[in-house]
Amino acid sequence: MWRGLFSAALLASAAAAQTPLSAIDWLSESLLQPPNFVITPPGRTVPPLNTSQISAIPLEMISRDAAGLLPPDVTGFPRAIWGDTPSAIAVQQLHLVRPSPVPEVMALFKQVLLAQSDPPLDAGPKGALLLARIDQLFAIGALDEAETLIMLAGATEPDIFRRWFEIALVGQRTNAPCEALQAQPTLSNDIATRVICLARAGDWNAAAITVSLAESLGQIEVEDADLLVRFLDPEMFADLEDAGNPDALDPITFTLRESLALPRPDTPLPLPYLNADLNLRTPARQRIVAAERLVRASAIPPGLLFAAYRGARAASSGGAWGRAEYVQELDTALISEDGERLVEAIATAMIAFSEAGLLHAFAFEYADTLAHMPPDENTGQIARQIRRLLLIADRPMAQWANLGTADPQIVQFAAQLASRTDVKGFSPYSAALPNAIHLAFANHTPPKQEIPLLLAKVESGNFAEVLLRALALLANGKDADPQALHEGLFLLRKLGLEDAARRIAIQLLLLEHA
Repeated sequence: MWRGLFSAALLASAAAAQTPLSAIDWLSESLLQPPNFVITPPGRTVPPLNTSQISAIPLEMISRDAAGLLPPDVTGFPRAIWGDTPSAIAVQQLHLVRPSPVPEVMALFKQVLLAQSDPPLDAGPKGALLLARIDQLFAIGALDEAETLIMLAGATEPDIFRRWFEIALVGQRTNAPCEALQAQPTLSNDIATRVICLARAGDWNAAAITVSLAESLGQIEVEDADLLVRFLDPEMFADLEDAGNPDALDPITFTLRESLALPRPDTPLPLPYLNADLNLRTPARQRIVAAERLVRASAIPPGLLFAAYRGARAASSGGAWGRAEYVQELDTALISEDGERLVEAIATAMIAFSEAGLLHAFAFEYADTLAHMPPDENTGQIARQIRRLLLIADRPMAQWANLGTADPQIVQFAAQLASRTDVKGFSPYSAALPNAIHLAFANHTPPKQEIPLLLAKVESGNFAEVLLRALALLANGKDADPQALHEGLFLLRKLGLEDAARRIAIQLLLLEHA
C-alpha cells in the first residue's frame, strides 16, 4: 500500500517542479567521470614537458598504514614499531587486546592505534592495518580519534569512506562525507548512504526515487526500504509496523531509528553509539550515563563527564544523579572556608565513585587541586584518601607525602613505585596481586617458555607485537592471572616503558582498594 502512495507522491512532486533537480542529475550520472579539460589562456603557450625531470614511484610502495596522530617523541615508541611483523599478524595482535578497566592499559593501547610509524614491510596501498586501527577505535567508542585518523589518511577509497561516513553519522556531522560523496560518487554504492546524503542535502525527491528503484531492482531488503521511507516521510508512514532492532546493530540502522524515536535495544548500547547521547539536546541523566560508560572504557576524557555532572539539576537521588550532586557539593566545598564540609564532601564522593568504577576519573579531575591544597587539621583526617587519589592520577605527593606513615601496606607499596624506589630489597607480598607486581619490578623473569622468544622480538625491533602481547596480558586488571600480570609488567619494562608500567601497577593496586 505504502509503495503506491509513495510513487504517486513522487510523481506529483516531480510534475510540480519547475527546475531540474541537481541532485537527481548527480545520481543518474554518478558513475560517469567528466573529462578534465585544460584551456590555455590567450597569448600564452604551454612549454614542452621535460620528462627527464620526473621520477616515478610504484603505487604499491605507498601505504596508508603510516598515518598517525602521535609522533614518536610523544609516544616514546620507535618509529619502526612493527619491525618485520607481517601486516596480517599485526592485525591479529590488535584484536588480542580487550577493553580494560585499567586506564593506563587503554592509554597505551590508544597510543599504538594513533602512533605515527613506518608501515609493516609487506603493507600495501589499501592500508589493512590502518583500517584495523580505525575499527578498534570505533569499537571502544573513541570516535573523534578514529575520524582524525581517517582525515590524516584521506578518505579517497570506498573502504575508508564507509568508516568515515558511519562515524560521522553517529556523531551527527555528516556534511563533510556527504559533500565528498557528491564530488566523488564512486566512494560508495550503498543505497542507504546515498539516500541519507540526498536527504541531508534537501533533495528528498531524489532520495525517495533512489529507495523505490533500489527495492524494485532487489538492491535493498524490504525492511531496510521500509526504514528509509519512514525516515524520508515520518508522518506518511507512521503506521508502518516496526521491524525492531536487528541482532547486529549497524550505524545506519541505529541512526535512522534514533531519528524516528523508535525503541532502542533492550540490551546496553554498544560503546560507539553512546556518543549520540553526548550532545546538549539529550536529557541530562541520559547524557551522564553515556559519558560514564565511555569514561570507563577510556573512550573520552573525564573532563567531559564532569562537565555533564556540573550542568545537571538532579531530578532524584542516588545513581548518576547522586554522583552529580556529590560533584557539585565538592566544588562548592572547595571554595568555601568550611574544612569539615570539605572533608565530608571528599570522603563521600570517593566512596560513590569507587563503587561506580569511576574512581580513576574522580582522581584525574581533582588531583591537581588537591595536590596544591595545604593540609590542615580537617583535611589531615583524610590524608590517606588524598594520597591515594594523587597516586592514581600520577601527581606529585608534595606536601602530603610526609603524612603517609600510617598508610596501609598496599598504599605504601604504590608510593614506592611512584617514587621509583628499588623494590628488590622488600619482602614479597602474601597477596597474589601485589606479589605479582613485586616480582615484575624486582626483575624476576617470568617462568614461561616463550619469554626468551619475546625478548628476542624486542631486540629485533618487533616493538608493537610485544607491547600488544603485554597489554593483552594486563587487560583483565585485578581479574587477570597473577602470572599474566607479572609477565605483562615485565615485558613493558623490557620495552623501556618503565613509567607506564609503574602507572599500571599503581592503578592495579589502588583502584581495587578504595
